[in-house]
Amino acid sequence: MVQKKKQKSESTRSLRDEMREELSIEETVTKREVPVMTRLDNEVIQLIDILVKLNIFKSRSEAVAAIVEKTLLPQLDKFDLLKKQITKLQDVQDTAKDIALEVLKG
Repeated sequence: MVQKKKQKSESTRSLRDEMREELSIEETVTKREVPVMTRLDNEVIQLIDILVKLNIFKSRSEAVAAIVEKTLLPQLDKFDLLKKQITKLQDVQDTAKDIALEVLKG
């Protein structure tokens, strides 16, 4: 019985390590300060719950945060470009609003 528990524990640890490596999750806990509320499909929640039950993540929150970070952080250079484009777009919109107000004032 003890042997089975040990084997199960070792296989869970190796799966956990493999998943954490695949997702590039470091053992250090990052400080997350901003809560984000979201609604997810039941199927997605079931998948996340599996990861939590396997002790790959400590909570749903940690799982979602790690997956989002893994998806977005490698794309930071593209997001920097998007930020610049949004700033330009806002400048154009502000200019257009100013022109529209002048037209409406007569």
